[in-house]
Amino acid sequence: MDIERLHSSTLEKLYGEIEGDIIKQDEHFRIVRLKDNQSKTRTLGVVRFIDVDSVVLKIAHPKILAGGMLGKTLLDALVPFDKELIGSFMVTLPLWAKKEFKTQNDLSLVIYSKILVQGSAQLPDKFVYAELIEIIPPGLTHEFKNKIKPINNIDDDLHRLVDAVDLSIINLKK
Repeated sequence: MDIERLHSSTLEKLYGEIEGDIIKQDEHFRIVRLKDNQSKTRTLGVVRFIDVDSVVLKIAHPKILAGGMLGKTLLDALVPFDKELIGSFMVTLPLWAKKEFKTQNDLSLVIYSKILVQGSAQLPDKFVYAELIEIIPPGLTHEFKNKIKPINNIDDDLHRLVDAVDLSIINLKK
């Protein structure tokens, strides 16, 4: 995985050092804010951990659950992975997200991705470690909107992530 493809790397180019702050988490699900060194929220992330039992994740996954940023922790642990960008879509933000972003704007862009991990020597196929959505602040939407293909249909997996944080999807079919 090329570090330049991580969302946090893009944010660091714009705002300097970025760190994660967990809002809510359990063994299978995480809501995190990515904030800059002035504690301004630059992205809200929603992650669903899918396949966490591989020997390849033995070191990295506990560190992620302990608060490590997903992509950076996988890179530091030398876990071979790819971030597959599925696409983007527009949403109406709930009040809690507007407060996080300190905005009155209702509309924002969401990026949907899956983290694919290369398996072990015994099970070499790639598997889906996690799926995630990254909620982009309204003021930063223009940086991403035309760079990531739009999603035209929403499946149940994506719907679970969106529903978990009360986002309202604009103009998509289920």
